[in-house]
Amino acid sequence: MRFLKYSTIVLLGFVFITSSCKKFLEQPSGSIITVDSVFSNPDNAMRALTNVYATCVVNGFITGDGGSGLSDAACVDGLLLAASDEGDQFGTGGRANRFNAGTWDPTNQDEFAIGRVTLGIRNACIFIDNVDKVPFVNTGLTNWTPELKAQTIGEAKVLRALMHYEMLIRYGGIPIIDKTPEVEITNVGGVNSAQVKPVGNRRSLKAVVDFIVRSCDEAIDALPNSYPNTELGRITKGTAMSLKAVTLLYAASPLVNTATPPISGGIDSLLCMGGTDPNRWVLAANANKAVIDWALANGYSLLDDGSLGKRESYNYATGAALDPRNREIIHFDKSHGQQAGGANMVRFTCPIYFSWGNVVHAMPINFVKFYRDVNGNDINLPDAGTFTQLKSILKTVEPRFHATAWWPGSQYTFTGLMNTFGGADTAKLLHRQGSITGNFVQKGAGTALIGQGVPNGFHVKKFTNLVNAVNGRLDAYWPIFRLTEFYLNYAEAMNESGGSLSEIVNALNVIRQRGGLPALAPGNATYNAIAGNQTAMREYIRRERGIELYGEEHRFFDVRRWKIAGNDGVMKGDFYRIFLYENGTGTYVDPTTSMTPAQRLANDNRLSFKIEKFETRVWSDKMYFYPFPQNEVNKGFLVQNPGW
Repeated sequence: MRFLKYSTIVLLGFVFITSSCKKFLEQPSGSIITVDSVFSNPDNAMRALTNVYATCVVNGFITGDGGSGLSDAACVDGLLLAASDEGDQFGTGGRANRFNAGTWDPTNQDEFAIGRVTLGIRNACIFIDNVDKVPFVNTGLTNWTPELKAQTIGEAKVLRALMHYEMLIRYGGIPIIDKTPEVEITNVGGVNSAQVKPVGNRRSLKAVVDFIVRSCDEAIDALPNSYPNTELGRITKGTAMSLKAVTLLYAASPLVNTATPPISGGIDSLLCMGGTDPNRWVLAANANKAVIDWALANGYSLLDDGSLGKRESYNYATGAALDPRNREIIHFDKSHGQQAGGANMVRFTCPIYFSWGNVVHAMPINFVKFYRDVNGNDINLPDAGTFTQLKSILKTVEPRFHATAWWPGSQYTFTGLMNTFGGADTAKLLHRQGSITGNFVQKGAGTALIGQGVPNGFHVKKFTNLVNAVNGRLDAYWPIFRLTEFYLNYAEAMNESGGSLSEIVNALNVIRQRGGLPALAPGNATYNAIAGNQTAMREYIRRERGIELYGEEHRFFDVRRWKIAGNDGVMKGDFYRIFLYENGTGTYVDPTTSMTPAQRLANDNRLSFKIEKFETRVWSDKMYFYPFPQNEVNKGFLVQNPGW
């Protein structure tokens, strides 16, 4: 990647810059790094831009290798899906469970680090504020032209805006950092006082939305539609359009498109747009349609490859960003892809092979019931029955379910390492021995399940599907903007603004077709139930969005912006699992490939299943917005969000 070949010798300078803006303007002891030296030639300027990319990161993977190097990505030791109705984290640790138990607060919120984000924002500001100093010359490595200068400024502006967006959806109104912070010394009555400018006070939520949208608009024209394969991961015109579109969708959503925040006691302008404006949905629809139009004009489409099939097309589309067949991911984080075998993303999400892991992720029954059968009908999963019945029902569920969840009796993966190590249909499964109250035991071929696996039997396998069979490396990259999101955004905004039914249905059918479901059309039972009914269509779109974008850090924020997080079974109330047990008709034995179909059936009939509650989750409306870290509030600039 030519862009990344620029060395990182400037990293030390930028870390130094952001830790002390005043000292950056001076020369550190023993250092030759100054603003003038960094921006004295195009090569150094491009190294500085590389550093902006390196510190403006959006990534939901668990990072680090071999138990070390944990970062604030995901929830440190687990995926964010475990902090919503998408999942549950089971095993040692489980910091995502703090969200479910309601025990997170300003001192122990481990999902998002303001310090890391503001570091990236400040690095972007330093680049933007100093790039005018770079002379227009061709060094042989970099041909610095007015066009390239405008492009790099656009890249930095979008990266800076992306970091503001990530804070916006968590905290509401935040400080807008649009220039390099400087320390200003004033003398009053013979006493010097220092003040950092711009002042780090929170701005209104509307002002932050406007800043992000304006930043994208300023950048779009200067950005290219694409890059050479060696420079994939850089900001394109489509990335800027995508960020603008999701920001406008957030601004139109019920949580903030109001004059009344969900919790009182704070400053309302920090938590809402100041009034309800239906036209915000129109603006959101137009912006998301523009992304779709741009994508189609530039060769993007949903991955639907006949050689892969529906299940694996979805699997590859969500993370295999470098696969030439995948033209679905508009923007992705290239800084944490292709993690080595043993990386924490692999250790803490693969339940079968990597036996030194100590955490696994489960899908609650609450979410399993979102999926449909291959004909588009609701699945009817009873509260109890035989293992044979369970397998019969689950085999009919749509392909995206099989790409996302592993269930007892199914194959773990079809494209990666797990096949070789107990991932086939004889893989380990968990059941209670002897009776419905017996101890859990494992049966089946392959390596033991980690920590006895998850008692509910449904392991999350999204992304870990892409662990390769050669060296255990995770060949996936975090998808920041994926084309399917914008079809869903467009359908949602059109429905809320009273837009064309045919436009809404066409957008949804693009996703249904790749998902292996029949198209919505007159006469179709689902179509007849939702066509012309805004409320029913809203629920359908939200359900489809939950399935399609599963595990990609949308659901956690979607249920907040829709203001439904406090509904039973979403972020609050009882959550359910399914478990297997020997039903008294005989002892379940390890299934083998040599068994006849009749022997397999007889063996399966010795097990039954039962759905039961496994926990009750806690929600308070103050959780619609994150608390600022207490140490930041104590500095006196930030007003804490109400309730915290």
